[in-house]
Amino acid sequence: MNTSVKSAERVLDILELLALHEDALTLSELSRHLALPKSSALMLLRTLESRGYLRRENGGGYLLNPFFREIGMGWIGGTASMLTRISRPVMLDLRDALGETTVLGVLNADYDTRIIANYVSLQAVRYDLGDTTILPSYCSALGQAMMAYAPSEAVDSYLSQVKMTSHTENTLTSRKAFRKRMNEIRRHGHSINLEERVPGASGAAVPIFGPGGRVVAALNVSTVTFRFLKSQETIIAALRSSAARISELLGGAPADVLPQDLTELKHPARRLS
Repeated sequence: MNTSVKSAERVLDILELLALHEDALTLSELSRHLALPKSSALMLLRTLESRGYLRRENGGGYLLNPFFREIGMGWIGGTASMLTRISRPVMLDLRDALGETTVLGVLNADYDTRIIANYVSLQAVRYDLGDTTILPSYCSALGQAMMAYAPSEAVDSYLSQVKMTSHTENTLTSRKAFRKRMNEIRRHGHSINLEERVPGASGAAVPIFGPGGRVVAALNVSTVTFRFLKSQETIIAALRSSAARISELLGGAPADVLPQDLTELKHPARRLS
């Protein structure tokens, strides 16, 4: 039985959509994005504006109240809620197609990686995050994929305060090596983690882009190392397709065209023997 209330769903859809956009959206744009009649959208917008959730610009567009941006992704549901809801069917399809664990992450205020969705492989031998919700970005595929497309000042800020502790013999512990890795990821369009955080576990991640080509999340497939090395190209190709689908659903697209010839890709980290 469907217990959802349509008007409540529409209010949340408006708030989550505006949380993704830095610039104001007009009534027509909101109506088109959400497939809402203009008359219904206008009534909801006026109600949200009167209660202080939205702000109307002189040009007629609507913005999320800046207060909610300042307190981050913890408000109501916001961007993380929309990402989780939109990504769920794509992530489940990806998990079932590859038979491996799929993970969705975003950057928090400290530029660490916060896990917001995790669908564990159904295989007996698998990668499982368990109760882990925060990962160090410098040694996770998710974090590296997002930091590679973050503004340079964000990378500088992160490197100025992070302690790059070694988790395995493959962990990046040099800031110079980390910056080099960021360049490699931007060139290839994905990150690869070969046992940099957990011995025996490897994976790849692809950034997800929102409006304006801004990186908003990353999608990851993780598994045991021997299976990852065997299926690396298949995993990366499937990740690209799935991440592009999620970006499209968010109304965004990568700022640059990413390379498609996976046979030419070489990972910067030392391969495992």
